[in-house]
Amino acid sequence: MGERLYGVDPLLDGLVPGLVGLDRNGGRRERVELPGGNPVIELVGGRCSGKTSVLATLSASYASRVPLVRVDLAAPDFGDPLLAGLPDTRPDGSRLTDLLYLLSYKLGLRVRRTTQPLRFPRLALGLLVVTAWRPDGACDDGGLAPQDLRRAEKRLKGVISQNGDGGEDRQARLAEWIQAVDRAVPAGVSGFGVLEGAGRAALRTAAPRLLRSRVNRGALRWWGGHLEHEQGDAVQKLFGFVRDFRRPGGDQARLEEILVTAFVADIAQHYGPLRRQNEVPLPLILLDNAHVPLGSRLLGPLRRKGADKDAVGPVVVAARVGDATAHRALRLVADLSAAIGDEVEGVLRLGLPSLERGDLVRILGAPDRAAYLPLLIERFAGGRAGSARTLAGAADAVARDRAPGSRPAASLLDVAAPDGTGTTVERLLAVLVPDPAMCTRLTLLAPTLDIAAARRLWTGLHSRDTSARPVDEALELLKDACWASDPWPGTDGPVPLVADRALRHLLLHHLRTRTAPERWRQVHQHLRSGYASQEPPPEGGAGQIPSAYLHHTLALGFTESVVRSLHHWLGHSTPSAWLAAVNIVCAAPHPPAGYEAEAVADGGPCGGCGRDEPAARDEVVHRAVARLLEALWEQSDPLNAPCPDRIDQVESALRTLHEHETTDDFRQALRHWSARLREGVQAPYLTVPEGLPEGSGR
Repeated sequence: MGERLYGVDPLLDGLVPGLVGLDRNGGRRERVELPGGNPVIELVGGRCSGKTSVLATLSASYASRVPLVRVDLAAPDFGDPLLAGLPDTRPDGSRLTDLLYLLSYKLGLRVRRTTQPLRFPRLALGLLVVTAWRPDGACDDGGLAPQDLRRAEKRLKGVISQNGDGGEDRQARLAEWIQAVDRAVPAGVSGFGVLEGAGRAALRTAAPRLLRSRVNRGALRWWGGHLEHEQGDAVQKLFGFVRDFRRPGGDQARLEEILVTAFVADIAQHYGPLRRQNEVPLPLILLDNAHVPLGSRLLGPLRRKGADKDAVGPVVVAARVGDATAHRALRLVADLSAAIGDEVEGVLRLGLPSLERGDLVRILGAPDRAAYLPLLIERFAGGRAGSARTLAGAADAVARDRAPGSRPAASLLDVAAPDGTGTTVERLLAVLVPDPAMCTRLTLLAPTLDIAAARRLWTGLHSRDTSARPVDEALELLKDACWASDPWPGTDGPVPLVADRALRHLLLHHLRTRTAPERWRQVHQHLRSGYASQEPPPEGGAGQIPSAYLHHTLALGFTESVVRSLHHWLGHSTPSAWLAAVNIVCAAPHPPAGYEAEAVADGGPCGGCGRDEPAARDEVVHRAVARLLEALWEQSDPLNAPCPDRIDQVESALRTLHEHETTDDFRQALRHWSARLREGVQAPYLTVPEGLPEGSGR
């Protein structure tokens, strides 16, 4: 299998090269300069949709060509295993100051095409005084007595004094101060604890260089002009800035924004008129999980609306979890100019594409793969690129000569990874629902059709925990925009509870393979008990078919009971409502291996079968209902590939029903259902004829 990405070429070969001024192969590209600077490109997609893979590809393509940094904003170590995270709330820094240290450090590394490394004098000065400076006379908690304020201010001025020309006296004074910082400040204060302060080491080596007289005057002047809320000269304003930053309950977010602005200003100064004239490629910042709060704190000041119209900022590509369908599809972006027109307030949001079946065929690669494998992967991946690659990697577990009717997807999902990280389904769920406790909770709730049923099941199985909180937390997770929403047709309200089709398939398979038969019985008995098993109205009137009740009855293995009930209802509902109910019923999950349905007492004659003369006719219809239920339920198991024999059985049963009930509804079902089954469509998503009464599917 190749590692090619699908549907993202407009980004890799169009948008990013046009903004950076360099293509992925190192060839020069005419850079598109936009008034107000570059927009932040945000890639939006659900979990496991390939966002990280896109950033990894960009990083691999440009790391040796332009100043580049790639970070994971949701990871405590920013995605670098050598770094150690620190708490976000502390007087001498925050997660954002840690991040700015990392961004400036990595962007400042020399690359082959950069004649002079990026320098960050404004940012370095701001971070220096906020995170590392500790005034003489400070208490253990960093506080000062009021009478020591003036002395501390003078001490700060001495550290960043403009006196001298960078000679030995100034270097010795600065070195002495940095050594004092090392003794006074705990390891890791800069956010690089495990490295014993790679950030500190950078500070030791960079401070003498960045605080030279000429550069320092410009940095101080910049801070003096941007700290308008402070009084005094530039040094006094910086002193006030430090006090405000470290004040408990202060407006740290506003002060962090000034630090980000300093970061942008340093980049804009580096890429001045001469470098722009020489078309020097721009730096590239790659941010994963930009939807976390830290992402907003960084990206706000980076957006175009905050940039000088003549400045050149970095190229920022950020990936965030969200609903890709709510934004312009990246796959459809033709050129940079057209895409830029879609930006809003300095942000261009593009929806990552869902993989199509043709993409899955190419991912599998080998031409001798079973023809049904892309269909099975599509069901359990749901268009997610990461899930599809995991499933494709497990495809070798499926014998190439395995017959389609032998549930080949079970081998695909149950194969264990060579590295011991679990089965395929366990690895997929670990990415989609990283919290193990929440994953266990959702697995239990996966068979439920609605919120009321979920609450009923949870309280029924947890007699000592009657709180609704566990179910509410699960509902909050399912409301996340990263999940697809595929409500069942013909239902009244949000059905089922887990409306993301692929996620529900994975959870139900996990439940089926990890649940004892008796537990399965207990779950569906609880769920079925919440729905009425009403009888049809008298005198042939149309009523509401109890499809939810029959759905769980079938999951319990009571096939004959469901056949009798559906036959009974056939004469007491409209054909379209009956077909919709069959869809809901046959979407029932199949019981686990080793499960045996309980014996049930003989309920007497079938309510749909007449006596005497009509009996023979009704027996034919009864057998047709049984054949339809048997074949459609089997073909609606997501583990199964389309089976021609079973599809022919569905078609034969529908033909019999149409012959005995010559309505347009059965004719339409006969015409369309077999074709859709061959395409891999399953209940409850088969075509239901027009004219379905509202709410008749429940």
